[in-house]
Amino acid sequence: MCRARDVMTAGLLTISQDATVEEAIRMLIDRDISGAPVVDDDGKLAGIISELQLLEAVYTPEVKSQRLRSFMTKDVLTVTEDTLLSDVTNILVLHRIRRVPVLRDGRLVGIITRRDLLRYALEASDTLTMSVKELKTFVGA
Repeated sequence: MCRARDVMTAGLLTISQDATVEEAIRMLIDRDISGAPVVDDDGKLAGIISELQLLEAVYTPEVKSQRLRSFMTKDVLTVTEDTLLSDVTNILVLHRIRRVPVLRDGRLVGIITRRDLLRYALEASDTLTMSVKELKTFVGA
């Protein structure tokens, strides 16, 4: 059974809750990602921010200099490294979210996105197809 640790992206971008909206926008654009975990001064998960939230914020020009803590989602769904991928998929689909932070002992260690799961599904399917072809060749089918 595959678990979150097998698919998660480690070494991910985190953004300080004290960053401005404009700084967060620049970080997401520079990394070509659509959202990121937001951390407090101790590096603990404080929330999550998405392009949509930032896009909503920039409609008011004075908002660009406001702190991210005012715009981030604070009640974040998370998983652990041991969470089954089927459970991660259910969380993303049922809650219609794009990413879920992965925690170890309450500390942020990675993130899993919809794209990570789709990539894994394709790779797993390709591997299974190759294994079946090899088995057929081996048994002379």
